[in-house]
Amino acid sequence: MPLRSLNEPVFSDDASEVRRLRAGIRDLTAMSTMPAQWVGREAPEIVASFLDTLVATMHLDLAFMHAEDPKGGPIEAVRTSYVVDLTDRLPSIAQALAPYLGTYTQTRITNPLDGSDLWIVSHPLPASEGVVVAGSRNPKFPSDLEMALFATGVTHAATWLRSAHVAAEHVRAQAQNVYLREEIEVALAFGGIVGHSTVLRRVLDQLELVAPTEANVLLLGESGTGKELFAREIHHRSRRADRPLIKVNCSAIPRDMFETEFFGHVRGAFTGALRDRPGRFQLAEGGTLFLDEVGDLPIELQPKLLRVLQEGQYERVGDDTTRQVDVRVIAATNRNLAAEADAGQFRADLYYRLSVFPIAIPALRERTDDIPLLVRHFVALVAKKLGIEVPVVMGDQFERLKRHDWGGNIRELQNMVERAVILSRGGKFSLDAVLAERTPLVREEIGEEVVPEREWRRRERENLLVALKRAAGKIYGPSGAAALLGVKPSTLQSRLRALGIDPYDSK
Repeated sequence: MPLRSLNEPVFSDDASEVRRLRAGIRDLTAMSTMPAQWVGREAPEIVASFLDTLVATMHLDLAFMHAEDPKGGPIEAVRTSYVVDLTDRLPSIAQALAPYLGTYTQTRITNPLDGSDLWIVSHPLPASEGVVVAGSRNPKFPSDLEMALFATGVTHAATWLRSAHVAAEHVRAQAQNVYLREEIEVALAFGGIVGHSTVLRRVLDQLELVAPTEANVLLLGESGTGKELFAREIHHRSRRADRPLIKVNCSAIPRDMFETEFFGHVRGAFTGALRDRPGRFQLAEGGTLFLDEVGDLPIELQPKLLRVLQEGQYERVGDDTTRQVDVRVIAATNRNLAAEADAGQFRADLYYRLSVFPIAIPALRERTDDIPLLVRHFVALVAKKLGIEVPVVMGDQFERLKRHDWGGNIRELQNMVERAVILSRGGKFSLDAVLAERTPLVREEIGEEVVPEREWRRRERENLLVALKRAAGKIYGPSGAAALLGVKPSTLQSRLRALGIDPYDSK
């Protein structure tokens, strides 16, 4: 056998095969550098970059990808070697490819772009995260080398998606944890729903009916009746119980921050936006959003909320990407939204969207039979917090409490009990001291007189001014006006704004 010359190529009869292999190695190298190019880029950019690389390295006539954006919502993109702008044709291309997206597929189809024959490979991504389709008009497609390139690219895309989903979930969990840490004291302070009165049982029956459904719920009742507690119970008894319950106090949101508070923003969206921030809807994904004091939402901002409730879609401030959201809404108010909707002071369409299932939460004066149970419950909570033995409450004190008007409802009772326990440390528990500090609010029989709205507002204004004067203009804290009135500080601030009262004028 003659020896081969040192200058003779290994594949002397097939130099094109050598070039093809070299090109394949070059293309595999290009595929391998993709993850480094994706660092710090958003998902739509990465999908577009990935498809461009597939078309260039595999000489494809069509490349298509459908994936779930780690930050929420679907992403679909298409690239070809001969049509530049495919924006308008993307829906028809996706529809033509739809029958082949569920499983791994190699087949011939009609090219949705020009009607020619197109040989495609459809490769689902793991964990139902999407699918990639590669297509060529070459009847020999895909070759072994093309399949190796395709598999490498799909592996990189799947790995990035999986990592991005984990990172997004981590960011979401961190944001939820920050929010939940802020809320945990409120949740623990109230305990559970306490009472066995007839009126409370009727409310709980309604709660049991609506909780397992997906219906929006509107909780109606005076301040301090525990509407947030009932919202938590609805969430915990729903199919969304293992997902977050996120609260938004609508009266506490500045008008210019409404969109970023509800929907979030991207970095650079406005001065001071140094990083992406998820909104309350994104934090509540798959769970429940509790809109407290929804009646205080300015009417010009209500259409933005209505849109996301109707369509399940929103955009972050500074972002063009439309996101899908799956959230159940529970709203609460101490105002007569039906009357305000009739008067044009609240959007009627938003009111109807929120009040699919309205529940009226009774005032404490309507469930005085529950006062003994509530007092014992709050006494035990306060004693545990102070690390003292639970004091005994004598029955004669309950009768005095039942005659009290309870304008601040359960929150007022809780504040009163906590102060009484603190004052009674080392001695006999008594409510005498805290009752004596308060203006007598003994309930009288309701007469036939109807108080006009103007007179009612005048009385409310005078009452708020008296409370502010006693508190030296303070709103927050145990000696603040909110505590004296038995309402939340945010509720008091909302009322003061509505009546044009400056708390600093009362100092």
